Amino acid sequence: MDLDVKFHAKQFGMALLEATLSRTVVGIVTDTIFGYLTRVKMERAQGFTGGFLEDIKSSDPDKIDWEYLLSEEFLDSFYSVLRRVINTTTEEKIRRFKKILLNEATRPYKSDFKETFLDIAFRINEDQIQILKHFWNVKDDCESEDNSEQRVVDGEGAEASLKCKANLLGFDEAMYLFYVQDLISKSLLLDEAIALFGGRTKPYINLRITPFGEEFLRFIEGSPDQ
Repeated sequence: MDLDVKFHAKQFGMALLEATLSRTVVGIVTDTIFGYLTRVKMERAQGFTGGFLEDIKSSDPDKIDWEYLLSEEFLDSFYSVLRRVINTTTEEKIRRFKKILLNEATRPYKSDFKETFLDIAFRINEDQIQILKHFWNVKDDCESEDNSEQRVVDGEGAEASLKCKANLLGFDEAMYLFYVQDLISKSLLLDEAIALFGGRTKPYINLRITPFGEEFLRFIEGSPDQ
């Protein structure tokens, strides 16, 4: 495509996107919370939308899926994200949601769990995401341990397994166990000690990321193998 044509196509796409997302912000005011929105929440919605548009403008236009970005499907995703953004004061979560949308702009994510993943991203914090990433990264190393299941049964594997798979990751033990329990309750982690041995071993020792947890990380990180 001619560079001049590409430029005008991008400008046209951005104009349509800005107009559409502006209407979405107004829709949040009138439809989602029945006309009442505090000044702070309105500023949060407008700031998020403006920041997202600036990131799109600075992105490589050849990597943007403009057809999807101007589609009703993307607008639904943006609407779902914005509803959550206006209800959080956590900058880390706001950045996380913006990254999710930017991933969508270049590589649309197809899944029946998209709303579930957005809800989880709203309800857990960045520390829990780092814990989840840890279990994903060490999965292969821990799976290669010789007779690891038998060593846990014999009472020898608890300390070694904890060192390999968690070692508390620098967290206070009570906070770490709370984070892990919350991730298990959301089906992102699996406590194999309880699942395999009927609860006869100490809980939270032989933890493993679930396939659902891996898909969640691919969704929020925009992994190319999604």
